[in-house]
Amino acid sequence: MIGSSFVVRTADDESTADSCVALWVAAVADRDGVPASDAVRARAHGKFAAERVALVVADDGGDPLGFALVTAPGSGGTPSDAAYLSLLAVAPSAQGHGLGRRLLAAAVDAAAAAGYDRCELHALDDNAPALALYTSAGFRPVGEPFPHALNGRPTRVWQAGVAR
Repeated sequence: MIGSSFVVRTADDESTADSCVALWVAAVADRDGVPASDAVRARAHGKFAAERVALVVADDGGDPLGFALVTAPGSGGTPSDAAYLSLLAVAPSAQGHGLGRRLLAAAVDAAAAAGYDRCELHALDDNAPALALYTSAGFRPVGEPFPHALNGRPTRVWQAGVAR
């Protein structure tokens, strides 16, 4: 049902950004098995305040079921000339239907359309589902792990070239 009923599109209105932040907070809480966090919310709002390359959302006419936020190079806190996939989330109820894969592909396409040759992201080393998705899309880890800013868990930069 979900796989066939959602639409992936670009968005730029701030009400969509607010809905995406709420989705991000819920997805992180579900992933980590913890209550929703004001620190996660504040960090997500900060990412939405960065120079935006694209915001891709998936919905069924209502609130987003998933989204991918691509921001300007260097906005991830590591020096780079690659577009930065700042946030990617799928509502827990919508997972397992290929939505994350479609959002990731649309985000990479948006980076290419904006003129970037590469896209990068940060991923927790212990987030196996996300790492499998990124690997299948051509992303590869680069550099050494570093502690995540909020939870201290090992995190790594992943990069992929984009087709233009």
